Amino acid sequence: MEVVDLKTGICSLYQLREDQYKAFMMKRTLFRRVRIVRPFIRIFFPHYLFNEEKLIENIASAENLREIQKEVDFYQHKYVVNSVFKDALRFRISGMRIMSIANRAFNHLAKQSTQSPS
Repeated sequence: MEVVDLKTGICSLYQLREDQYKAFMMKRTLFRRVRIVRPFIRIFFPHYLFNEEKLIENIASAENLREIQKEVDFYQHKYVVNSVFKDALRFRISGMRIMSIANRAFNHLAKQSTQSPS
């Protein structure tokens, strides 16, 4: 059985090209308030979402939910806790949304592998 990663699962589930993965995940997992002001954030604070983008890149190669949860926990502990903007005001990515999308993608891949002829 071939090993598949999150990026493959998301691209398959949402019918995306691989180069669309990062933009799709950023759009789907950032809190709405961040998505609305993102163009301004990029102008005034171009590196503000660097750690969020890095998280999306890091989880792309994850092969199970445990690996993703580990990366999300690290991100939250390192970059969210004690940050007024990212913690209290939620100017960040949502770990719960990441896990929800990842769960759907891996379930989709599991269903595909049971349906395809061997």
